[in-house]
Amino acid sequence: MSDHQTSPTGDHHPGGREPSLLDALLPLLCLIVLLFLSVKLYGADSSYGANQLALLFSAGIAGLIGLKNGHRWDAVEDAIVHGVSLATKAMFILLLVGALIGSWIQAGIVPTLIHYGLALLSPDWFYLASCFICAVVALSIG
Repeated sequence: MSDHQTSPTGDHHPGGREPSLLDALLPLLCLIVLLFLSVKLYGADSSYGANQLALLFSAGIAGLIGLKNGHRWDAVEDAIVHGVSLATKAMFILLLVGALIGSWIQAGIVPTLIHYGLALLSPDWFYLASCFICAVVALSIG
């Protein structure tokens, strides 16, 4: 008998079984509760570490649930690496966008755009015109 099980979607699950609904929701509910407590206890300072600890603790719970369901630790590690590799491209794009915006602010491009935008447009129409201009630019570049 093979130790690979195939789910209805065709995915292979080495050893172990599919999580129940409670198993799937438990890390998410834990994360929500811990983030709520983090913000309640630390307020604006919660982003200095408490939120990251809540995320790591919830990830640990998800790993333990995987072990409880019969998955081997190396399979859980492989799934973690695969998930992080999927998110790496998006994180890299966000890093580059942040660097681009920072360089535009340091170079004075953003303040200049705001200055001329307010000089050419009435403040009553500024947000609507900004939205329209961004939509036109987005459609033109894809």
